[in-house]
Amino acid sequence: MFHREKNSMAFKIPRLEPRKVLALTSIIGGLAMSANAWALPSFARQTGWSCATCHTSFPQLTPMGRIFKLMGYTTTNLQPQQKVEAKVGNVVHLLLPRISQFSIFVQASDTHVAGSQQALGAPARTAKGGQPVGTNNNLEVPQQVSLFYAGEVTPHVGDFLHITYNGQSGTFAFDDSSIVRTQAWKLGLHNTLITGVDVNNTPSATDLWNTSPDWQAPFFTSNYTAEGAVPTTFIGSSPGAAFPLIGLGAYAADIVGPNRANWFYAEADAYNNSEGTGAAPNQGGFFEGGSNSLFGQLAGTAPYLRLAYQHDWSDWNWEVGTYDMWSRVYASPISNAVNRFYDYDLDSQLQWLDINDNDNVTVRANLIHEDANFAAGALNTSLTHGQLNTFNLNATYWYHDEYGAQGGFQDVTGTANSSFWGGNVYTSANGSPNTTDEWVEASYLPWWNTRLSVRYTVFNKFRGLTGNNGVSPSKFNTIELLAWIAY
Repeated sequence: MFHREKNSMAFKIPRLEPRKVLALTSIIGGLAMSANAWALPSFARQTGWSCATCHTSFPQLTPMGRIFKLMGYTTTNLQPQQKVEAKVGNVVHLLLPRISQFSIFVQASDTHVAGSQQALGAPARTAKGGQPVGTNNNLEVPQQVSLFYAGEVTPHVGDFLHITYNGQSGTFAFDDSSIVRTQAWKLGLHNTLITGVDVNNTPSATDLWNTSPDWQAPFFTSNYTAEGAVPTTFIGSSPGAAFPLIGLGAYAADIVGPNRANWFYAEADAYNNSEGTGAAPNQGGFFEGGSNSLFGQLAGTAPYLRLAYQHDWSDWNWEVGTYDMWSRVYASPISNAVNRFYDYDLDSQLQWLDINDNDNVTVRANLIHEDANFAAGALNTSLTHGQLNTFNLNATYWYHDEYGAQGGFQDVTGTANSSFWGGNVYTSANGSPNTTDEWVEASYLPWWNTRLSVRYTVFNKFRGLTGNNGVSPSKFNTIELLAWIAY
C-alpha cells in the first residue's frame, strides 16, 4: 500500500488544492479529511487515501490533513458492512470499524558528537568485566517503538492514543494522545463552523500547524544529540507527555469565503496533573529544558490558549497565530514554594503544494517569550525573575514526495542565572542560556512508510560558550543517522 509505484492504486488520489478541500468534503458526505500527528497507516486504511493526501511528509499537514484532524480523525470511506453497529431500538449508539486501527512506529538512530558524549556530561560506561565502552557513535536500535490506536470510534468521536517504548530507559509511557468529539455546522453558503471538545495530555498536541512545540522541526532527534541540552521554555519542555498532565479543551474553526479560503481558529485548554496535585512532598519531575532544576508538579490548573488565521490561495496557504500558557509549578518535588512560567508565542507558516508533480515547500517560524518568576526559597536559582526567548526558523522541501531537504536556525537568549543555567556539566561559567545553532538534513523515502535521514547540527554558541573562554561550542556539533518505519 505504501510503495511508490507508478500504477499503485493507493496513490491515485491526487493532493487537492486548498480551495477544493471543503468542496470535496461535502461530496463525500460531511466535512472531513486526513491526519495530523504522524502519518499513521491506520488513517490510510480508514479513509482509503494515500498518506500524501494529508501530509507533505509526516508529520507536516496539508490543508486536507488539517480538516481531517479538525474532524477528530472520523472521516471514513468504509462501507456499512465494514462497521459493527450497536442499537437500542432504532437508534445507533455505537458504530465501530471492523478494520484495524492499530499502527506501530519503529525508530533507530546513530549519533556522533564532536566532543563525544563526555562533552554532554555522560558518565564513563563499562561493560561486564569492567571494560570501558565507547562514549561516541551511539547506536540505538530501537531508539523508540510507538504503538497507536487511532481513528474513528463513532461518527463524531475519534482518538489518537499513543504509547511509546524508550530504548534508552527501557520503559513504556503514554505519549501525546487525545480523544475528540467533533461536529460540523453549515452556517451559510460560504461558511462552515467545526467545533470540538477533547481530552489530551500534551499542550499543543491538538495543533494543526508545525510551529507548535509538539510538532515543530526537526521532527525526530536521537537521545544522544546535543540538541537535547539546549535551554527551552517551560511549554517547550512539555511535548510528548514529558510530564504527566491531563487537559480538557474545546476548539472552533470558522472556515469562510467563496472558496472557503479563510480559516479562523481558536482553542482553549486547561491542564492539571494526571496523578493529582498535593502539598509537599509532591511527586514531580519536570525539568525546565536544559536547566539544573527538577521541579515538582503543577500547583493548580495551567490555562493554554491558541489563536490562528489561515488563508488559502491557488497552491499556497499561509498561517499566522499565537499560543500561550500560564503555569504555576512547585519549585521542587519536596517544596511548597511555587514558581511561575508564563509563555507567549508568535508563529507563522507558509506552504506551497505542487499537486501535479508532488513537490512542496513549507517554511515555519516561531518566537516564544517566557517570563519566569521564582519563589522565595526556591532552589537552584540565583534570581527571583528571569526571561527566556527561543526563535526557530526552518524550511522543508520535498521533491516528488521522495527526496527531502530541510534546514533550520535556532537562537536562544535569556537572563543569566548562574544557579539555574550554570555550574553544570555544560560548563556555562557565566550562567547564560544563550545558544545559537544551524542544522541541515537530507532524507529519502524509499516507501511512504519509511524514512532514512542524515542531519548535521552546528553550534555557534552553546549555553553562553562562544570560544572566547577557551571552550569552543563546536565540540557540541552533532551528526545523526536516523531511520523510521511505520506499519
